[in-house]
Amino acid sequence: MLHVTVATWIGNAAAVLSGTWGAVTRRAQQSGYSRTTVYTHAQRVVQAVASEQAGGISYDALWQENERLKAENAALWQAWAEAEELSEAKQRAFAGSGCALGLSLSQIVTLLAIVLPRGAVPSRAMIGRWVQAAAAQAGRLLVVLDLACQARVRVLCLDEIFLHREPVLMAIEPHSMAWMAGQRGPDRSGESWCEVLTHWTCLEHVIADGGQGLERGVKLANAARCTQGEAAEAISRQAITIGLDVFHTQRELERVIQRQWKQAERQLEMASQADAKVARYRRQGREPRGVLGGCWASLA
Repeated sequence: MLHVTVATWIGNAAAVLSGTWGAVTRRAQQSGYSRTTVYTHAQRVVQAVASEQAGGISYDALWQENERLKAENAALWQAWAEAEELSEAKQRAFAGSGCALGLSLSQIVTLLAIVLPRGAVPSRAMIGRWVQAAAAQAGRLLVVLDLACQARVRVLCLDEIFLHREPVLMAIEPHSMAWMAGQRGPDRSGESWCEVLTHWTCLEHVIADGGQGLERGVKLANAARCTQGEAAEAISRQAITIGLDVFHTQRELERVIQRQWKQAERQLEMASQADAKVARYRRQGREPRGVLGGCWASLA
């Protein structure tokens, strides 16, 4: 901040640059500054004018650059303040999210060791307890979400996958590709599938592979709907329909096409042999009419 007015700077410089005898002394007395200060002011005014006329960096440009550097410095300090060590809450969230993405406990430990000091890395057992706690919390939340979703699902794709020879009954909503159910065991009988389907009170159509257990499960679910009373009038009581999924339909179609193509290949091979035989008869000067008729008749 300037403590000397611009007029004082210019007046002091004018007294020095005028060259009149005694002007500097009179100016010092009038302004209250010493003669040395008056000469200093004059020198700085001359330097400022020379710098402005030299075409270098202007004062406004320097000011803008200074403001930019101050903003950058403030942003760096803010980033440094936020780059503190991961708190335990953040480590718990990291472990839960990593496990949900399919990472093993050892992989989570390895990743945390990259960003944490050596002595602050949690053990594998600790991360396992964190994951179990996150799973329990998510389980309580999923109960509420399941109840909210079950009334909105109209179509489900059903199938089984196996985990150590134990079936997992899967249900996928085809439009959103959301995993709606994953019941582990005890088997893939109709009763087990019926237990899965009873939770989806508004279900209208099922897409499956035509397995006997799935078909029986749909029949049992429809029978349970018919026997239920009128306690919940808003719940859909129409029968669940079932259709073959696209994968198995395509596979059956490919089998038919492959069988027909093999038959066509055999006939093409026989036709090629017949044409070769006719061409050989003609080269020999023999009449191929009877041979041609017999060869093509065998393809009919």
